[in-house]
Amino acid sequence: MSIIPTSGEKAAATIAKDYLRQFKDWQLISLRVDDSDPRATDQEQLEHIRAIAELKARQHIVTAVGKVDQASGIILDQRFIKRHRTKTTLAELAANHYQITDGNFYHRQRKALLLAYKLMH
Repeated sequence: MSIIPTSGEKAAATIAKDYLRQFKDWQLISLRVDDSDPRATDQEQLEHIRAIAELKARQHIVTAVGKVDQASGIILDQRFIKRHRTKTTLAELAANHYQITDGNFYHRQRKALLLAYKLMH
């Protein structure tokens, strides 16, 4: 039995993409409060702790995907964690000895997103 939703791979890729793109939002929340700030309220401390956990969860998924397929891990890190453009991501892939064409890139990105989706569920 597949864990990909019945609505198809496109929906699964979109869910994974949205989840990974939230990295930046959680990063901003985590930066609101310094760990050692004595003036931070309990609520702010809880938000900070949750943000750190959310960041680690997303990084863990990217790392796990990278262990299965290094190129997919690079794509997820570059595109959705660091939010680099396709051209920059292709250059990073080339620096790691992965020659992926522009035409094949989006197929590889979808594959990476589907791997991430499987690890999320």
